[in-house]
Amino acid sequence: MSSSDEPDAARPGWENFAERPVPEVHGATTAPEAELAGVLQRRHEELAAARGASASAATRVHATLFELAMLIGTLEQQVNRAGEPREAVDEKLRHRELKNVKDRMLDVLRGAGVEVRDPKGLTADEVLDWADPVHWLQSPEFDAEVVAETNEYAVFHDGAVVRFAQVVMGAPPPAPAPAPALKPEPEPEAPPEPDLQVKPDPGTEMPPPGQTPAPTDT
Repeated sequence: MSSSDEPDAARPGWENFAERPVPEVHGATTAPEAELAGVLQRRHEELAAARGASASAATRVHATLFELAMLIGTLEQQVNRAGEPREAVDEKLRHRELKNVKDRMLDVLRGAGVEVRDPKGLTADEVLDWADPVHWLQSPEFDAEVVAETNEYAVFHDGAVVRFAQVVMGAPPPAPAPAPALKPEPEPEAPPEPDLQVKPDPGTEMPPPGQTPAPTDT
């Protein structure tokens, strides 16, 4: 018998089902437009934070530049004074003043995360990633490839190189080429050995072997 022939009493009705509440997922449901507004708000806050960080960094850079500008003015004063005629006893004082200005300028840069490095004396492997050779010198005074002179210092920011050093590299002279092998001189030829056989006088015929020579008239 097919299912269509079954009586209606065997089929479940609405009275056989119990009503249950719909479970909440992560609390109250959120409308799509409200969720989109939340994403936009978070994005706006992130952009505002990034702009604030950029503005703060720019302020620090400006403060560093202004501080360096003041120190450069002080350095100019010291340089101008160095050109004036002075007693020899003032040379040490002049050097100390210039060094003091230089140290203050480097301190300002280090406070902004900027470091200046002099690669002179370092090997080629040590400066491979932050120095560009502009010239090479070959001399016996160098045992290996090293930085002989520094034309421009390298600049680092927060540990990363931002400006490569310009250097003159020194290297030992190339090894001399091996001398060509000398060819052995040929040995002098030995003089020919003398012929010890007795040669007959001209006009005298030698008898064939086994025959006695004919007597000659006296």
